[in-house]
Amino acid sequence: MRRISTLMLGLALFGFGTTRLARGDEMPGRATAMAEDQIQTRFQNDADLRNNRIQATIDNGVVTLKGTVDTDAEKSKAARLAMVKGVTQVDNQLKVGSEGAKAAVTDSTITARLKTEMLAEEPLRAVRVETNNAVVSLSGTVPNETARDRAIDLARSMAGVSRVEDNLKILPPR
Repeated sequence: MRRISTLMLGLALFGFGTTRLARGDEMPGRATAMAEDQIQTRFQNDADLRNNRIQATIDNGVVTLKGTVDTDAEKSKAARLAMVKGVTQVDNQLKVGSEGAKAAVTDSTITARLKTEMLAEEPLRAVRVETNNAVVSLSGTVPNETARDRAIDLARSMAGVSRVEDNLKILPPR
């Protein structure tokens, strides 16, 4: 009887040990944080995803994506970009569509109000404004650094704006 108990204990310990080895691809805390940062960097560097709010968390090699994207294609792209070293699986919980009609109205309201402000100031009339998920993108040309700063300040001060992307070019002096 004692021999069977010892054998059972040995098997249980061995089984636990192999389970632990099979799960050996768990990422230590620092590697997890680095992988999460790498995923966020990939999202920010992607033209389609940078304007979306996507949260990526990793637990035991599984990255969970939460937030909202505009299309099914962006949802799929986010899952592909989340596959970094150490990630074994993606739990894609992203929702498709801007944050409903309210977000679309808010985005267009921000754009319209900001364009009105820009048109009122001569050096800012060539600035193009786009808003997506409360992120304002400024593009076009301005005559100098002062005008660029003014455009950015106007966008940042607008109610509902979460972030401003500066893609403005300064015209060379004549």
